[in-house]
Amino acid sequence: MTTVGASATTNSSASEHGTQQAYVLCWESLNADLLKLIADRVLSSDLLHYVWFRAVCKKWRAATPCPLGRGVVDPRFHPRQWMMFPEGNGLHPGHPALGGYIRFLNIYTGIFIRVHIPCFEDHSMLDCPDGLLLLQRKKDVVICLLHPFTGDVAEFPPLASLCMYMSKFGIFLNGPYDLLLRMVHTAVSVHAGGSITIMLALSHAERMAYVSTGDKHWTHTSWIMSGMRTALPFLGSLYMVRSSKNKPSQIMRVDPPDSSSSSSWSSTPPQMIATCPANQMVKPYLVECNSELLLVVYTDRKSRLVVIRLADLLLGVPATPLTSIGDHALFIGTWSMAVNSTNLPSVQGNSITVLIPRKSGRLRQYDLRTGTWSLLCDGYFLNANGPIPRPYSLVHHIVSCCQRLYWLSGHIWTLYHRSQPCWTIVALAHRNVCAVCSDQLKAIHLSNIYV
Repeated sequence: MTTVGASATTNSSASEHGTQQAYVLCWESLNADLLKLIADRVLSSDLLHYVWFRAVCKKWRAATPCPLGRGVVDPRFHPRQWMMFPEGNGLHPGHPALGGYIRFLNIYTGIFIRVHIPCFEDHSMLDCPDGLLLLQRKKDVVICLLHPFTGDVAEFPPLASLCMYMSKFGIFLNGPYDLLLRMVHTAVSVHAGGSITIMLALSHAERMAYVSTGDKHWTHTSWIMSGMRTALPFLGSLYMVRSSKNKPSQIMRVDPPDSSSSSSWSSTPPQMIATCPANQMVKPYLVECNSELLLVVYTDRKSRLVVIRLADLLLGVPATPLTSIGDHALFIGTWSMAVNSTNLPSVQGNSITVLIPRKSGRLRQYDLRTGTWSLLCDGYFLNANGPIPRPYSLVHHIVSCCQRLYWLSGHIWTLYHRSQPCWTIVALAHRNVCAVCSDQLKAIHLSNIYV
């Protein structure tokens, strides 16, 4: 009896026991449908695993889609588990000392990859939605969405038109970086046919804006809303927490426009999808963990943390606090994230860290199983005289990813840093971009587009 993927061969050497028949497994003869099913499951795990899968043999490579050319327009190939690794010591992307190379860390497997991305010589880093790199080209301030592993790029209009709109409301920008480095989060969605939409949540302006493939300018919202700093991208939408004193916190959602709603998107306010009782949940935070949204909330005067599933609130059932999140560790900051502690040294699983250092400069982590607090690591996160001294643990780098101003400038995060703000350093390093943007603002103003 033979099985799928196996072929029978006859042993040529006869013996007194007779001819023995052996079954040699031939992986190349796997059924095409079975091969596709396995490839889809491998790809859902991690893009790198999928690349390794296709490298097994020529037949597997020919029978499965190649990520090259599809890295941006196909959401399956977005490297969601990968984050750009902050080097520290001011070694920002494009720093001459890096030689055009950038390191990426898989926050679930702990694997490092060193990628050559020479475009940082004439581009500046803005954000990292779904593992893609949101860049701004220096010569014409065009926005680009780059896949760091395949090199695929999608281009979008400059933000000059959006800057002009903000100035009408008294929000004057010294240059594009004053706007870009203060935005909270970026959501990327891909529609049928390969059309890409980028949504931006602008925390200091309390507004949103979007652009799609083929658009000539950005579209802004006519409404304003507090809580943009809590914005979290998930499946192409942006989720936010709007809190009010002594009132239930509201979970809001903004979906990307489609062909039928693009004209009304700017005037359609965010949708309230759930509420958190004020007497039970204080200062909720949103974080994505294991492909679902979780709410991390304080109780008992911030002495205890509770984790609940947003899906439970959406169903209207009583929100039961989770007693365990497995090997995951949650880091709550301006940008919140979840990592898998199994392959990440010095990271404790089933724990939560809120980026609010104590007076001693130490960060604490909360153990969900025991309900107790302990020190996150031996290092300090408080230094008034400059960057915190080395050595850095892996936790220092992960924490820095939750504070984008430091992550973008290549610094390790610290609180109460009295040196020059990182966004000012970046802006001064690229004055030519401000000049180009100013010229575009003048042209837009003369054209009376936003009168």
